[in-house]
Amino acid sequence: MGISPTFRPSRTIYSPSETSDWLTCPVYRRFRRAGGEPRGQDWEPARLLGIAVQEGVNVRLRNPNATDDKIQAEVERVLVAGYQEQPKYTLEGLLKLTLRGIQAVLDADLFNRHAVLMVDEPLTSSRPDVVSRHDTEGLGVTDFKVSQKVDERFRAKRLSEYETDDQFWHYVWEVGESFGEPVKWFRPVVVILTPKPMVLHDMVHVDPKRLEFWLEGAEQHWADMAAEDRGERPVVPRWPSCRGGKFGPCVAYDFCHVFHGDKAAATMYYDWRD
Repeated sequence: MGISPTFRPSRTIYSPSETSDWLTCPVYRRFRRAGGEPRGQDWEPARLLGIAVQEGVNVRLRNPNATDDKIQAEVERVLVAGYQEQPKYTLEGLLKLTLRGIQAVLDADLFNRHAVLMVDEPLTSSRPDVVSRHDTEGLGVTDFKVSQKVDERFRAKRLSEYETDDQFWHYVWEVGESFGEPVKWFRPVVVILTPKPMVLHDMVHVDPKRLEFWLEGAEQHWADMAAEDRGERPVVPRWPSCRGGKFGPCVAYDFCHVFHGDKAAATMYYDWRD
């Protein structure tokens, strides 16, 4: 049996999130790696809700006989660990939203006729939410996205746009490498919590030629990122990303354009967690 043509042990492979940051802007990637965060921002529960919904679903996927009480106990643990005191959101309210979202996912019966193989387990450079094998469609990857409400962010990125999302193709490639067989499909699942919980999903079938096309680009991105890390290539900003985007200016805008990349001077605006 020959070695897979995509197996190149000498290369550096970066995670989907870090690659996405670099594609946005190499300077933004450095900003994120240093843990840069604007000071004085009000805490919002969006990320915590996403983690809590995922963890609740994971309990049932790992153990189909898990009780509702077991799911709720895990959700409460996650919420308590990540909650920040503020006047807008209560723990009780966030728990209610999370359980509604979990129930909507379970009611959708997304894994009927699937053998669930992996649930939130790390691979070499990524961590897909669920890897499963459908009895007729074959091996595939499911990834959950949670939205607190039907807002402009959801309208801006329609479900179909995930078809060209770098993260999903990374999962497809790495799961295929890990299992030694091609991934046949991937599925984005969008869970909306308010005003009425709903679950939207779509299965995208994988064309091997399209995956090969993605990998050619990804390998070039990883090579450029590694060259930057070795100091062999300058970290060049991508100015179109500074003001562009659907959600306003880049969070590092002042770091770049006011403080000119000087972390010490930027401490009046930013905290650094590195």
